[in-house]
Amino acid sequence: MSPFLRLVLFSSFAVTLAAQSGGDVVSVEEARNPLQGRSLHMILTAQEHLRSGQHERGMQELRDAMKDPVTMPYAITILGGEHLKAGQLDVALDELEQAVHLLPRSTSYSNLAYVLYLKKQTERGLELVRKAIRMDGGKPKTRLVLGMLLLQQGSHDAEAIRQLQAAAPENPDAHLILARHYDWAGKAPEAEKERRAYAVTSMSLLAGK
Repeated sequence: MSPFLRLVLFSSFAVTLAAQSGGDVVSVEEARNPLQGRSLHMILTAQEHLRSGQHERGMQELRDAMKDPVTMPYAITILGGEHLKAGQLDVALDELEQAVHLLPRSTSYSNLAYVLYLKKQTERGLELVRKAIRMDGGKPKTRLVLGMLLLQQGSHDAEAIRQLQAAAPENPDAHLILARHYDWAGKAPEAEKERRAYAVTSMSLLAGK
C-alpha cells in the first residue's frame, strides 16, 4: 500500500493524519441497532472495549457475537470496519460483502466501496457508493469515498472535485486528495491552496473537540 493510501486509510478528522485512528472510514458508533437484552449488551460491550483501547478483547467479543444469529449481522458489520481500519482488505471485503446483505446500511456500502477503491475495483465501488449516497442523503464521509472513486476512474474529474469539496469541511482528508490531484494535473497553486485548507480545517476541528 502506498504511503498516500495508508494516510487516507488511517486518517481521521479527529486527529492528525499520522495517527492510527482508523480513518474513520467506519466507526463503531455507526452500527446503531435495535437489539435488546443480552444481544444488545454483547454488541455494546464490544463497542465500548474497542473505544477504550481494549481492541483484542472487543474483537473477541465480536467474534463470539458471530455465533448468535441475532447479533451476527451487527458483529460482522463492525468487524468489517475494524479490519478495514487495520488494512486487512481481503478480510474486510468478505465481511462487508456479507454485511451489506445481512444489514444493509449506508456506512456498510461506503466502507465496502472504499475497500474496492483500495483494490482498484472502481466501477463496482462507484455503484455501491452511489447506493450509499441514496441511502444517507450524501453524508460527507460518503461523498469523500465517491470523490476518490471518481478520480480513480479518471473521466469525471469535475464531479469528483465537487464531491470532495462538499466533504472537506468535515473531512480534511479531502483537501489532501484534491492537492494530490492538482499536483498530478500540474496545477501547483491549486494544490498549495488545498494543502493550506487542510491545515486550517484540521486545526479548526481539533479546536472544537
